[in-house]
Amino acid sequence: MAFVPTTRPEVRAWLERFHSVNDSLDSSRLGEIYTGDAKVQFGNMPLIEGLDRLRDNFSGNWARLEMMHHEIESFDMIENRIYQPCHITWKVKNDPEKETIKVPAVAVLHLELSGEEKGLIRRAAYYMDGSPLVAALQRSS
Repeated sequence: MAFVPTTRPEVRAWLERFHSVNDSLDSSRLGEIYTGDAKVQFGNMPLIEGLDRLRDNFSGNWARLEMMHHEIESFDMIENRIYQPCHITWKVKNDPEKETIKVPAVAVLHLELSGEEKGLIRRAAYYMDGSPLVAALQRSS
């Protein structure tokens, strides 16, 4: 169940739950962390709007991954925003090089503070250099 964290231990627990949903590579679980009308931005890519579009976007990409793991580096929460640098590790299915890819990333997450979707992400921005992952995905095609 989603909640709005108010203490550092609660923010860490919230982030661990958030990452566990992503690391599951199961796009049907995205409703556990995003609002129905969530807006998600990956760097300078087009804005993804709505839970259904998020599921479509992630399911295609995640189907090509063998694994994904997020490692929390640090975090801060101000009002309804969580700022969180991390490292993301991926392995791509059928990568002939069998490379383990690890890149630093930063997330800015805006939480819903009230109503039925309280504690879910209303808006998110993710920043990272995804080119090593893209290269492995291209090799595996």
